[in-house]
Amino acid sequence: MNKKSQLILMWVLIGTSVLVVTGLIIKKVGKNKAKSKLGRKLVEMANKEWEYWENGKKKETSSSMYTRLKSYWESIGWKESRWTPTGKAWSAAFISYIMKKAGAGDKFKYDASHSKYIRAARKNREENNSNPIKAYKLNEKKPNVGDLVCYYRGTTSSDPFDRDSSYQSHCDVVVQKNADSIDVIGGNVSHTVGKKNVSLNADGTVKFGSAGKNWFAVIKTS
Repeated sequence: MNKKSQLILMWVLIGTSVLVVTGLIIKKVGKNKAKSKLGRKLVEMANKEWEYWENGKKKETSSSMYTRLKSYWESIGWKESRWTPTGKAWSAAFISYIMKKAGAGDKFKYDASHSKYIRAARKNREENNSNPIKAYKLNEKKPNVGDLVCYYRGTTSSDPFDRDSSYQSHCDVVVQKNADSIDVIGGNVSHTVGKKNVSLNADGTVKFGSAGKNWFAVIKTS
């Protein structure tokens, strides 16, 4: 092979390598970008709140976080007389706050109970209406960045997805999707805004029992 041919081959190999690497980067970025504007803003807000709580180092008992907690409760219309930093679970108020800040408007059911907005999202799905916020059973949809994943807890002893009455539950925002897991952020997790890693099944659905939680629903935002 002469020198000219060697140079051509070298540049072909370099070009191929660049295309492969670029493709992998695009694929990874695409996987970690929500499909809808609402989903993208939701991820942005969740990450900002996590950082505001110093990546989970600040706790609800810190006097410096009182104003933040007040903002969460105000997003669902609660006055200070109705809550204390440790007296009332604020995880649903947190989700309501970032949903409102992300621009969900009247598409989301803001409430102090997760089950209230889960049931509203389930109704959207059942009616197949124009509201993009729809709830699905765990094995029905793969979670994507910008979606919510939910588990039941406390006195709720079995999958409550089809229940029309209130139940104890919790939802987190998917902020990153990995090869076999997702990273999620939620409020009132170990008394702070916390992040955890949740395993996925081979088909991409959430693995029941991962992170020690009884996962049962995925709420799509697009």
